[in-house]
Amino acid sequence: MAAFVKYQPFQEKLAEGINCGTDTWRVILSNTLPDVTDSVQADAAELTTTGGYTANGNTCAITSSTQTAGVFKLILADPAAWTGSASGFTARYAILWDQTIDALAGYWDYGSSQLVAAGEMFTVDLDGAAGVFTIT
Repeated sequence: MAAFVKYQPFQEKLAEGINCGTDTWRVILSNTLPDVTDSVQADAAELTTTGGYTANGNTCAITSSTQTAGVFKLILADPAAWTGSASGFTARYAILWDQTIDALAGYWDYGSSQLVAAGEMFTVDLDGAAGVFTIT
């Protein structure tokens, strides 16, 4: 998967003390380049519910939220895949969203828009070893 791009306002939320290990994390999809100054889910140009995509995205279970030798790592399980239906949908960006505090954390760019036709799947494969992000 492409490099994780952080939303700038999320840095402040981290510094002010959110609980990464118990918050609800979701991945939402977009076909519009995210603005790194966006803060909340309503700022994101999320896809609408159509063609197999459901607005508000899919939940990512917390696999691990640990600190070792001064490095915090958040590891999330992959969200459920989206299966295209009817005319399908198109997505390019997978956006990580902390639903508990309504904060956009970051996004991954797939490099080009991906058409998900009826019966095809769009899968977000999160890194189970390196995690979605680390804090040092």
